[in-house]
Amino acid sequence: MKKMFALLSILVTAMVISACTNMMTKETGVGKVEGSLAYRERIALPDEALITVTLSDVSLMDAPAEVISRQSFLAGGKQVPFTFTLQYLEDEVKPSHTYAVSARIEVNGQLMFITDTANHVITDPAKTTQLDLMLIRASQ
Repeated sequence: MKKMFALLSILVTAMVISACTNMMTKETGVGKVEGSLAYRERIALPDEALITVTLSDVSLMDAPAEVISRQSFLAGGKQVPFTFTLQYLEDEVKPSHTYAVSARIEVNGQLMFITDTANHVITDPAKTTQLDLMLIRASQ
């Protein structure tokens, strides 16, 4: 029961964040990072698998990354590849900072897949805004 409540709480929070993000109009000053995520293993995800993609400021090495944008959703019977769109306010981006996108897939609170490389975006030399992320299986 506690696990179901926790999963439901995470889902509601994700939906609220997503709704707030979607309320932003396509006006200037709103940027986005888009892409897809997949993994190599031939494993089907259950309906309740929670997929989370995060855009973070990873500039400081000795401090936790500051989350700029996050998108979470349930697999709901779908399988990889999944697409994502992370919106952010361009005014909040500092040219001297480093930003990265990470992703994870959890089932019943257990980590199944995660990104294991730094996927730099926005202020990287290529000004990346389109990514195809490859997740690896988490050790069980």
